[in-house]
Amino acid sequence: MLLNSEAYEACIGYFSDHLGLFEGQNGLAQGALIADIVSDQVAEMLLTFCQQQTQLSNEVRLIVIAEGDRLVDDIEQILGRLWDKPATVAQTEFIEEYFLLLKNSLDSQVPTLS
Repeated sequence: MLLNSEAYEACIGYFSDHLGLFEGQNGLAQGALIADIVSDQVAEMLLTFCQQQTQLSNEVRLIVIAEGDRLVDDIEQILGRLWDKPATVAQTEFIEEYFLLLKNSLDSQVPTLS
């Protein structure tokens, strides 16, 4: 589904292009771990998607939700040792914006999911 699409590959490329935001000191950490922020954003994105796409079968919804775990794994691999570090405000904002981009990519795939 999403993770096997060109749109997802473009999203991963976008994330990789912005890795500089996660390297070095780019501001004061706000306390929340990057891992927790990503996990919360994945959960929120999938919940919102399922609530908005009422026409999808339960089987399709479960497949989409299962991709959430793989999505977290992909981002964890990209960030490596930074995964368990506190996030700066800029990093948190980027992650939130990134998941809006992913949500839009997922929404664009709805016609192929039914």
